[in-house]
Parts: sequence; structure tokens; C-alpha cells
Amino acid sequence: MKILIVDDDDIALAVASKILSNNGYEVETAEDVETALKIQHAHNIQIVISDWNMPKMTGIDLCRILRSLPKVVGYIYIVIVTARNSKEDMIEGLSAGADDFLSKPFEPAELLVRVRNAERILAMEIDLKHSETRNLALLSAVPDTIYRISRDGILLDYKANSSDLMLVPEEEIIGAPLSRILPDLLMQDAMVCIQNALQSKEIQTMEYTQKVGASSYVFEARFKDSGADEVTAIIRDISDQARLEQMKSDFINRASHELRTPIANMVLMAHLIDGGGTQDEKQEYWDVLKNELGRERTLVEDLLSVGRMESGQIDLRLSSFDLAEMLDKVVQQMNPQARKKQISILLQIIPALDQIPLQITADEKALIQVFVNLIGNAIKFTPPNGRVNITLQRVHAGFEVSISDTGIGIPSQDIPLLLTRFFRGTNAIEEEIPGTGIGLFIVHATLKKHGGKIKVSSELGKGSQFDIWLPEIAA
Repeated sequence: MKILIVDDDDIALAVASKILSNNGYEVETAEDVETALKIQHAHNIQIVISDWNMPKMTGIDLCRILRSLPKVVGYIYIVIVTARNSKEDMIEGLSAGADDFLSKPFEPAELLVRVRNAERILAMEIDLKHSETRNLALLSAVPDTIYRISRDGILLDYKANSSDLMLVPEEEIIGAPLSRILPDLLMQDAMVCIQNALQSKEIQTMEYTQKVGASSYVFEARFKDSGADEVTAIIRDISDQARLEQMKSDFINRASHELRTPIANMVLMAHLIDGGGTQDEKQEYWDVLKNELGRERTLVEDLLSVGRMESGQIDLRLSSFDLAEMLDKVVQQMNPQARKKQISILLQIIPALDQIPLQITADEKALIQVFVNLIGNAIKFTPPNGRVNITLQRVHAGFEVSISDTGIGIPSQDIPLLLTRFFRGTNAIEEEIPGTGIGLFIVHATLKKHGGKIKVSSELGKGSQFDIWLPEIAA
């Protein structure tokens, strides 16, 4: 990874460059904004660390210029180095486009933490862009409805498939005005697109929201001239795409927060340990530090798992093991987390463990992650003094594991979306329960890879149940 450091202080520039170089980073340096922009133009560097106060143009000026670059350049993660710490200064920096701040003077470890955090965010950005490209390609290749429309807005031809939300008999469409399918509020925009397409010979795009029945949908209309006085319009339902864009935007915000918070806490604990204190205080700091390290590792592992799943790089490492013993180990692992909320976890094996061995051939590490996610969610969404019940039984050609809780439940409209990536339940968002929305996506993808299945049932205010079926031998 190449990093650009901008600072008019030769010593500060040399120190930062040395720290990063010694840790395997390729470094470019600049003493002013003008030189930095030339380097950026030549190398398209994605991580920029800039001092705030510099002659002629400041680091804030550099922020604004970098943020104005075309999107094709890709996202540039900007860290501003400053001794300023007022609320107004932070607002000014964030408004200019800064992603993070590094206070002067800084420790080498602090600089490295900021850079590694930047690498994680950029990696997520790349994953999201790849996902977006694939989704857009799919939507472009499968149009929902096609119209031929005259210059004056008369529908000349119509082709739709059976899944068209506004399916209308051809005899009611052909020869009718465009207002037959569009409300008056959208007619003016549509006619402008038609005229511009005929005049410019280029595709004109119109995005709009329209109510169909009791629900609202987002559509994209593409107009292209197909004759001297007519255009072809391709109408696509992009409601899912619009929802995914919002989910991805929410995910980036959540993931950034989830990544930064443990790092900030770890840095604080390290400073407190260095500052001394009683043995009990130091032990408390160490416990918090270890907890935050575990939290950060879990999130990073989840993000890496999503990336590997989307790139098809997941291969199962099969072995034969006792599913009951594995579940018991997971419960023991999750018990400390449950005890903090006075939540009891009960594991029931049907039949008893000493009667019939419950041997399964699967990827043990992957299944441990599945059940840690599910039991962890049950604990997270269950109020104090609640219960989490786990049952394991042999069923035809496999095993069934049911995980139920006495938690807040899941709104019925959220259940069909619950296993998709980045999705979070509406009540989880409203109650500000932390999470990234990728845990259940990993669970679903892992079970699918094993040839397994998952079923979700829930009642608001009473709890949820996840029923998992696994074959005796992974498919």
C-alpha cells in the first residue's frame, strides 16, 4: 500500500515516513499542497496523511481539492494531523472531507493504527464497489418492460413479462397516451427525456417512485431514439437496488463506527496501563483491552468472510466430529457474555449424548462461527434475565438445531430480508443495538455451502427462533 504524507515540517515528515517505511509501506512525501497534488495525479494514492497548518494552502484545502476529483479516481482516505481539538475545528475538517484526525504529537503505534484502519475501510469500499458493479450489470441485462413511444407521447408498442408490476393488456396500451402508465406529476419529466433523446441521440435516464397497489416502487426509465420521431423506453424495477444502496450506505457508517470504537478504547486502555495505577485497576484495563481486541478481530474476520464468500474463495475443510460436543463448547464460550446480562443458556440433546453418537462430517470451524453468531445474536437481542434455549436432535438424513430466545423479536416484514448482507431489523436500528448486518448473511451462506437450511420465526416482544438443518455429510 502506497501512502502520501504532506507536511511542511521536514522533521515531522521524516519521522512519519520512517515509521511507515519500517512497517512495509511505500511512502511518497510532499512539503506543500501543490506538490502533493502532482504526486497524487501521477500515482493515484488512496491514503493521504496531511498536516493541517501549511503555508499558502492548508491540509483542509487539500481535502476539498481531493474530494472534488472525479469518482473514477476511487476513494481517497484522508487523515488530518493537527494539534487543534476544538469542536469547531473537527466540524470544519469533517465538512472538508477528512476521514480521521491524528493529534500532535503522536506515537508511532497511533499512526499505524490510523493507517491500518484506513486500509480496512478501503478494502470494504472495494468489496462494495465490486458488489455494486455486479448488481448493476444484472439489472441492465434483464429489462422488465419495453415501450415504443412517439415524439408526442403516444404508446406505439408494448412488451412485458408476467412479472411486470403494472402488467396491462396490450389493447389498453397501444395507441394510448403516456399518461396511461404515468401519473401527471411524472409526465413532464418523461416528455423532456423523450425530446432530449430524439435531439441528442443519447440515452436519457429518468428515475422515479410510483405507487402500485398499496406499496411504492422505484423505477428507472431509459429512453433511446429508435426512429426519426420515436423512442424506445426500457423500464426497470430498481426498488431492490435503491434499498441495497441505502443498506450499503448504512453499512459503511456502521462498520466505520464498529471499527473505530474498539481501536479508540484500546488506545485509551494502553495509555491508562502506561500511566500506572493499582493492580486491580491495571487488571480491569487489561480485561477491557482484551475484550476490545476480540471484538475487533471478530468484526475483521466477518468482513473477510464476506469478501471470500462473494469472490467464491470459500472451500470447506471437512472432518468428522461430534456435533453435540461442538455445541457444548460453543455454549461454554458464550456463557460469560450471557452471564453479564443474567441470561441463562440451556442446551438440550435429544436423545441423550450417551445413547447415540451425533457424528457429522462438516467444516467444524465454519459451523462454530455459525453458532457463535446465532447464539451471540440471541444474547444481544434478549433483555436481562432472559433465556436462550438450544436443542439438538437427529432427523431424517441429518440434524436439526433450534435456537430460541425470549428477546425483542423481529418485525414480520423484516424476516424475508434478514439473511441478506448488510440488512438490519428496523427495531434493532430504532433501539440502537450495535451490529453491521453481515453476521446472518455469513450464517446463511455457510449453511448453504454445507447443503443445510435455515428457517426463521419470530413474534415481536416475545422472542425469535432459528431452526437449522444440516446433513450428516456436507453436500
